[in-house]
Amino acid sequence: MSPVPEFTLPPFYCPLPAACSPLTGSAGDHALAWLSSYGFCDDPATQARIHDAQVHRLLGLMVPQAENEEVFRTLTCFANLVLLAEDLLFDSAHATGGLSGIIEQAGRVMRVMESPGYRATPADTPYELALIDVMARLRAESSPARIGRLTREMRRCFAGAIRGINALQHPGALTEDQYVSIRLDDVAGHVVITIIEMCGAEPLAEEVWQSPAVLACLESAGLIGALDNDLFSYRKESVHDLNLINVLQSTRGLTLQQAVTETMMVRDRVMQLFLRLREDLLASSSTPLRYLLVQLGQALRGHVEWGLTAPRHTMEDVSRTAADEAAAPAICWADNPSSSDATPLPYPSISWWWDQSGRPQGDSVPSRSE
Repeated sequence: MSPVPEFTLPPFYCPLPAACSPLTGSAGDHALAWLSSYGFCDDPATQARIHDAQVHRLLGLMVPQAENEEVFRTLTCFANLVLLAEDLLFDSAHATGGLSGIIEQAGRVMRVMESPGYRATPADTPYELALIDVMARLRAESSPARIGRLTREMRRCFAGAIRGINALQHPGALTEDQYVSIRLDDVAGHVVITIIEMCGAEPLAEEVWQSPAVLACLESAGLIGALDNDLFSYRKESVHDLNLINVLQSTRGLTLQQAVTETMMVRDRVMQLFLRLREDLLASSSTPLRYLLVQLGQALRGHVEWGLTAPRHTMEDVSRTAADEAAAPAICWADNPSSSDATPLPYPSISWWWDQSGRPQGDSVPSRSE
């Protein structure tokens, strides 16, 4: 891999409070012992990945007020499996079967997730065995509706990842809108939102999930997380990976620094929309929706905090204790957005979000051509 040219990462605008769950440490210890019981820590490379990712800290920053402690601990285990899927399933499948192998592995994982009482066989991998266990625990702790949403969003995430891999394998004129529609799915933002909701005491009603205003708010948060990941992980990841920085260089002929700056401006325009939608909804939200929106605001701040300090992204060799206590310096945060443009972004996949600003929960607007 060739080194990434030097660039300056702009500060992140996120005028929301940061917090971390008091369950973070115990959930991390529990998850590590659980992963070890399935042999994941026997391989030094996998053990290092688990350490560097600091998934327990990410969950603690994104769900600082978990109302169901047992679900939070179990979801910390599940989140570790989601992160390991890239290495243990996608990368190994690529080596042995290309895209068809990835599709087969993703299909096997989904069948385990969607099958209550799945019976393990000698052909199942440690990953699948761990997934069987964690899904059984979640089914015992959560409602069927919540489990159903989690599995649907994981299927959506796999579908997005496969679409993204296909785009990388067949390079061409990938438009910015195509990138956005892929990234909304493959970065697991919808899975994270579902995880946050599952930690609440009361489930969110299906009609609220499907409200256009709620959907726009949640999806905008997911895209912010995706763009944040593009920005803080760019130095670590290959310049050939799928991210908006590379797409902007290709579509607009920008330099690396110009593309980084423009990515932050796109991100900040979406952030301002999210804040408006969130404020509209909080004014008349039910208790479950209020819980989700409050946690989600803190999750966006916590995700950047984690991304700027976790060894996974900083590539620094630090102890677990030091990583757990790391905090992004003040210079990483912006007091104001990098763009004040409040008009919709010119992407048909998401431009309808802006139509929902100022509308009561549950209202809809007629579709229109772009």
